Amino acid sequence: MTILEKIALALPAVESPARYMGGEANSVIKDHSKMLARMAFVFPDTYEIGMSNNGLRILYHVLNREPDLLCEVAFAPWDDMAAEMKKYDIPLYTHASYTAVKDYEVVGLTLQTELNFTNVPYVLELAGIPAWQKDRAESDPIVVSGGPSMGNPEPVADFFDAFMIGDGEKLVVDFVRCVGEGRKAGLKRAQILENLSKLDGVYVPSLMKVVKNEYGVIVPAEPAKGSYEKTNGVRRQFIPKLDPKDYPIKNLIANMQLVHNRFSVEVMRGCAQGCRFCQAGIWYRPCRELNPDDVLDIAKAGIQATGERELGLLSLSTADYKPVEALTDSIIDDPFYDNVDVSLPSIRVNSFGQSLAEKVAALKGGRSATFAPETGSERIRKMINKTISDQDMYDAAEHAFSSGFNKIKLYTMIGFPTENQDDMQAFCELIFNLVKIGRKYNRGIQIAVSIGILIPKSFTGLQWAPFMDKETALGHIRYVREKFFKHPNVKINWAAWETSFLEAVYSRGDRSLGPVIYAAYKKGIIFESDSYRFDFDKWLQVWEECGYDTSWVYRERDKDEVFPWDFIHAGTTKQYLRREWEKAFDPNSAPVPNCKWGDCQACGIPGFGKEIVLADDPVRHKAPSRTPEEIKKLVAERRPSQKVSYSYKITFKKSGISRFLPHHNMLSFFERTFICAGIPIKFSEGFSPKPRIVNMGALPLGLETYCEVISVDLLQKLDLSAEGKPAIIAKLSAPFPRGMEIVDIEPLKEKLSKHFPKAMVYRHTPESIPADLMQKFEQKQLPIVTNHRGQQMDLNEQILGIDIQNGTMVVRVKCNNQGTTPSPFVIFAGLLGIEIDPAKLDEVSRRFLVAKIAIEW
Repeated sequence: MTILEKIALALPAVESPARYMGGEANSVIKDHSKMLARMAFVFPDTYEIGMSNNGLRILYHVLNREPDLLCEVAFAPWDDMAAEMKKYDIPLYTHASYTAVKDYEVVGLTLQTELNFTNVPYVLELAGIPAWQKDRAESDPIVVSGGPSMGNPEPVADFFDAFMIGDGEKLVVDFVRCVGEGRKAGLKRAQILENLSKLDGVYVPSLMKVVKNEYGVIVPAEPAKGSYEKTNGVRRQFIPKLDPKDYPIKNLIANMQLVHNRFSVEVMRGCAQGCRFCQAGIWYRPCRELNPDDVLDIAKAGIQATGERELGLLSLSTADYKPVEALTDSIIDDPFYDNVDVSLPSIRVNSFGQSLAEKVAALKGGRSATFAPETGSERIRKMINKTISDQDMYDAAEHAFSSGFNKIKLYTMIGFPTENQDDMQAFCELIFNLVKIGRKYNRGIQIAVSIGILIPKSFTGLQWAPFMDKETALGHIRYVREKFFKHPNVKINWAAWETSFLEAVYSRGDRSLGPVIYAAYKKGIIFESDSYRFDFDKWLQVWEECGYDTSWVYRERDKDEVFPWDFIHAGTTKQYLRREWEKAFDPNSAPVPNCKWGDCQACGIPGFGKEIVLADDPVRHKAPSRTPEEIKKLVAERRPSQKVSYSYKITFKKSGISRFLPHHNMLSFFERTFICAGIPIKFSEGFSPKPRIVNMGALPLGLETYCEVISVDLLQKLDLSAEGKPAIIAKLSAPFPRGMEIVDIEPLKEKLSKHFPKAMVYRHTPESIPADLMQKFEQKQLPIVTNHRGQQMDLNEQILGIDIQNGTMVVRVKCNNQGTTPSPFVIFAGLLGIEIDPAKLDEVSRRFLVAKIAIEW
């Protein structure tokens, strides 16, 4: 059996089969035999998280635009699917071609968070690839990782052949091509790794000599020294300019709802604010902005190609994007975005002026603003170089609430060095004052406070800091919680100390963590980014069994100590970061300005400020700046009239792997496809408008259908002429997953509910058919079966006809007064004399391939 055929046996038994269907619309299909090299991009977390990741989309795009390279995606299966894969001998597979991951020349994993570390050996062994680099044979793929966790890859170094450090747009292409050329030349694995190590930004752990420092920590024998240009270390790569050609348009269209259902455009990469706790602020320097005209072109083309209803303008601080207001004006000016929810995440408080607040409120309909003061204490803010005053916060809140916002989300942290109860009291006073400001405009406003715990990260000014002990950390959180217990306007959420502790172990650990991570995986500790899965007691057992002492996380690092990650030159120098650490404790030190707007601070990034790329206002999409009243009037005037609409009956099929697409996901594809086609749908009236799409009822999971019917009300007439109908059918079917397509469209004169069908016709080819089946049917001696609700059904009353030809059964089943029939799986099981559990598809019934082939009206 093929992998695809085996998947069909497994999917009915899992909780969310759409995760594993594959066949996503917009998938790139190439002839594998003609490729120089292929990479399986494995996201070591669930499908709905991985498919939301913008980095995955970018690397998928830049590899597949190369004519001789190929990239396909795969994801970590949840426990239920992993069990089925082992049961049916299904290796981890890619979604476009259902090819085993182990058959690719390169297997790439992105590590977005340290909490994915235990999933590394999990996905590798599911793929049939040895988890440990030293155990891999010549025929095994080169296993490489990249992503935000490359600030310290050492805890998982022994699982990987190589790492890509920094921006990957160019590096990933060079890497895969190097492997392909090495394989083509017949080079040994060791020589290919040697060649890879010569690529700027590639780290091969097996080629780096390591020693133990004076604290028993495994560190590089030769730490990175010198300037970025002349360093002996591995240089973090950064692309000098954001290139619109690197931005994907035809993103993969997911088969289910994702964590972030939106089309995203990264408007800016990098942040030079200089917060001493922030790894991203160092790791993504220098600051580079995308031209706003390109932002708008990419956004419109992407929404048309994917049918998304939300646009995310991404960066570490979108309000710091120089032309953010002019970009907002251009979005408001274009009627294309009237039905698109535009989100501006990561807004810095002291960038959130009245004008931007009003425009965002008008654009978004006035919902919530998100700010990150990090702490309520001005003393601690000065320590961490968070250059925001309490007054900045109050001004921002005034702007937000006066503009119609009803909620402010505050992202904050505890756990900073020298933090005490006075700082917690200042934190509470800040929140109380924000509530006072909000209640002037709306007594029902909410301040949603999210409290994290500082995790000292590599390549930050606080990388020398200790992690806060549990008693002190929980005491600080408890202090804030008790102040706002049952407060009607304040909601406090906080991070689990135990999860933060594990991240602290990961973020600054060394290679000795590899065996500990593997032992944890073997104990079932996986998917730790899901808080419901986190089990600290299991970790305590693992640490004890492995003899791993975690007490080092509470130790302040020595001034000249060599760290496990010191072989990387991130651009900024260790000397600069050390100065930042020392300034944190100097009450007389001046704030370090944002070098994006001010003077170069000599952090080590080459260019002395010239490498910063800022964008100007739009030219091609230039638009006037409007007041909130003008914006609301403009949007109201452009709102299409819903008085005239056109109703259509659409017949579609769902065959092959798409038969496992759940009902609600299937309906969402119809809404999406009309967005892609630029055809406006009529929406219902009321507080929460819904698209006017009506179906004939939910299909049983796993049932093929060739005649399914929905109706839709549109605000635009379709061209259903002899020439126009095939074109519109093809266009509307394009965003559907593999196996799902429209077969007919016709005008609908009356609602579907006016004429319910009287019978459905189902087809099934079993392994064998009882010899006396037709006799029992004719003599009304068919059995009584039980449906999924536990109700008994007499098949003699349900079945109107049976036709058997060449081993295939075609059965006509009577519809009830709602136009539906009992489950065809239950019906065929009864006819064939097979015992099944009607509440679910079990081992036997999942092998049924039942198709609905006709509807009788």
